[in-house]
Amino acid sequence: MFTLLPITHPTADTKHPLLLLQSDHGERYFFGKIPEGAQRVLTENRIRISKLENIFITGELNWPCLGGLPGMILTIADKGKTNLCLNYGSSLVDYIVSTWRYFVFRFGINLKTNILTNGQSYKDKFITVKSIVLSPTTISAPTNTEEVFSAKERTMLQSIISNMFPKLGPVTRYDPSSDPHLNVELPNKNFKDVRETLTSTTSYELSFNPVRGKFKVEEAIKLGVPKGPLFAKLTKGETISLENGTIVTADQVLEKERQFAKILILDIPHNDYLPSFKDCFDGYDQTDLGAIYYFLGEDVTIDSKLISFIETFNQNNNIQHFVSHSKVSRNNLTFLGSTLTTMKLKALQINNYNLPRSDSLISKEFYECFDKNIPDGVSMVQSEEDPVSAKSIPSDNVHIYCQNKSLVIQPYTKGEQDPENPLNCQVRDDSQKILNFSYKQSFDKHIKNLNFPATATYENVIENQINVNNFNNTPEKSTHVEAITLGTGSALPSKYRNVISTLLKIPYVNNNLEITNRCVLFDAGENTIGTLSRMFSQLELQTIFKDLKLIYLSHLHADHHLGIISILREWYKYNKSDPDAKIYLVTPWQYNKFVNEWLLFENDEILSRINYISNEHLVNDSFVRMETKTLTINEFDNLKATKNKAEKAQSVSPNHSPKRRKLELDKTSSYRNLQMIKQMYQELRIKSFQTCRAKHCDWAYSNSITFFMNSSSPNDSYSKTFKVSYSGDTRPNIEKFSKGVGYNSDLLIHEATLDNELIEDAIKKRHCTINEAIEVSNEMNARKLILTHFSQRYPKLPQMGNNIKVQAKEYCFAFDGMIVDYETLGDQEAVFPLLNKAFIEEKEQEDNKSETDLDTM
Repeated sequence: MFTLLPITHPTADTKHPLLLLQSDHGERYFFGKIPEGAQRVLTENRIRISKLENIFITGELNWPCLGGLPGMILTIADKGKTNLCLNYGSSLVDYIVSTWRYFVFRFGINLKTNILTNGQSYKDKFITVKSIVLSPTTISAPTNTEEVFSAKERTMLQSIISNMFPKLGPVTRYDPSSDPHLNVELPNKNFKDVRETLTSTTSYELSFNPVRGKFKVEEAIKLGVPKGPLFAKLTKGETISLENGTIVTADQVLEKERQFAKILILDIPHNDYLPSFKDCFDGYDQTDLGAIYYFLGEDVTIDSKLISFIETFNQNNNIQHFVSHSKVSRNNLTFLGSTLTTMKLKALQINNYNLPRSDSLISKEFYECFDKNIPDGVSMVQSEEDPVSAKSIPSDNVHIYCQNKSLVIQPYTKGEQDPENPLNCQVRDDSQKILNFSYKQSFDKHIKNLNFPATATYENVIENQINVNNFNNTPEKSTHVEAITLGTGSALPSKYRNVISTLLKIPYVNNNLEITNRCVLFDAGENTIGTLSRMFSQLELQTIFKDLKLIYLSHLHADHHLGIISILREWYKYNKSDPDAKIYLVTPWQYNKFVNEWLLFENDEILSRINYISNEHLVNDSFVRMETKTLTINEFDNLKATKNKAEKAQSVSPNHSPKRRKLELDKTSSYRNLQMIKQMYQELRIKSFQTCRAKHCDWAYSNSITFFMNSSSPNDSYSKTFKVSYSGDTRPNIEKFSKGVGYNSDLLIHEATLDNELIEDAIKKRHCTINEAIEVSNEMNARKLILTHFSQRYPKLPQMGNNIKVQAKEYCFAFDGMIVDYETLGDQEAVFPLLNKAFIEEKEQEDNKSETDLDTM
């Protein structure tokens, strides 16, 4: 038996579909896209993928489709998995993986890519997967990637991937950018010219290998077959000859072979692909076809043309059709554990949180065509004036693709099928568990009896706050600094906390008393965009992204930056029409290389809008650390040849130790980009922006920025300023951070990864305990303090008591989605005693099953 289980469907949290195939033996396969948030869905629903060895990527290659893959690879590797293969229809996947080389590095896992060009198949003892690679009709013929990448370049990309995942780990601290086998220029120069002709989508035909019939022992004995080796030959389907000359064939002693229905997984990114799909499946043999999954991009129009294509598969009424589309699948709340946490925290501080939005826009054509119940509280959109109908497909066979709606595929014997279900496929629909989430029921069950303040009623906390925005929403707040702690966890997403990201709004009042905002994003872990999309309407998001002026990345660990590309894409969407709009990107130099390599491939127009500054060029030190030069492909080729010679010499003489090549330093990189820094100061009205090297990993930084808050009048030289400091990940850094760049900060945002008794872990992992973070704040003379970046072993509450005294005027502990008005930052302290009461229920659950137990992975 096999089960196809949707992991993600199109929502604000997870933009694309991901399908899990699991056998009753435990094998696991992924089909579809790996959007940001996919890993968190697995954790939320305790779905095990320990036997996952193959991921079959569908559709086109872009960040929305693959943004969750780097983090998932890292987590799978950390679980001790030794083999993982990425299957796709184009060798462009090698380029994609190679762009991650500066921050995706794990030893002990053998990660490979398998290129399945059109018609090629993957096969193991359970399944056969045949690739279907199609291009849009606007392209006469797809360009073979071999025409883009030379043989030498393809070899180099494969070599980079193997060096990203070596069998043995380094014996000392490792910096990929110092490794000549990784710090290599990628072949990206041709993408702008050939991007359109490279466009293709990968789909799959999934077949299950037949199961041989049961061996009939008694029948074999009657035929005179002795027990032993001859039995084994017959079970393998061989024909045998007995001593008396009797010939016995396998079909005489085996029951009939059992088969499984065939499955199609079709990924149609946009309308231009539809004619290609129609041509491809014209005359397709549908005899054993049990189900089709349609992964439709949001640009696919749900109209008569699409319905006509679906009706292509109408040779029998047994095919089950699962349709995934942003206007078909409902925008339900994906992370219910996090939603409940927000509800409890909001009950204690109503104005500090937005309730997650779940508004949906659904297709009138689809729901009416297939006679589906229209959910409450959704808006309808119509593509065609005339109604659309599907006459040849029973409506009961068409399903809205969503989580918990699985397909069970069981074997059947030809000639002995059940006439009601000849292909033995059964749809199991448990989707109502997630689709019918009720704020009222959750409030009554989990919050009503907690004896919270009298103001914490359902009417006040929920009913009056649906779709209410509490960020920058009053005239008084318009002149206040505000922060949103979008993600507050570390290492990997958990049920209750996403990985780290903090948005800061700093207003500026000019001489005419006009207010403009500068929004700054400090780090952006995976699916930061999902949190923003849940918190704000499209109009509110437009305002935030038009105000977003600066993204700062503290270091290269993946939990701090896997959401940045999505943020840049969203920023561009809202600022594309303004040719003068720019965004500053302040990051370690290696991340800038990744951004350039990725956007040259995907959308180089965004690159022209980015003003990049290296963290190192803002360092408060006379010494500016130089970058290492990247090798050209020819230098890399020579390096490989030298390495091969050295390995041969070592095989002849084992005592011979080959010298490891060191990369040259780029001496020009030590010159600060003063022109760009000056421009940033002027445009963002910054008085000072300094970094210091953090005590965490190579190329890690803490920072401090002083913003002007108003214009000085002609008769007054005084301008109000606001100084914010952000630690990133670090051990306590008193000299350089507290008494250096951050001294006398108005606001300190500091990591507090571990509880105080875990000081040894903090030292080993180069993080801070809560007391150490407080000590940094005290030495800094910070006016106010936000503690964040808590270990996922504390999914709900960090250690709030038994800490040293906080000398800052006010402080608070960060939670996901928490809106912090600087002027009232300390209000949380009044509800400290109630926070432990709020999470008694979750604590009991965690005592039974720790959230950091990655058995779910």
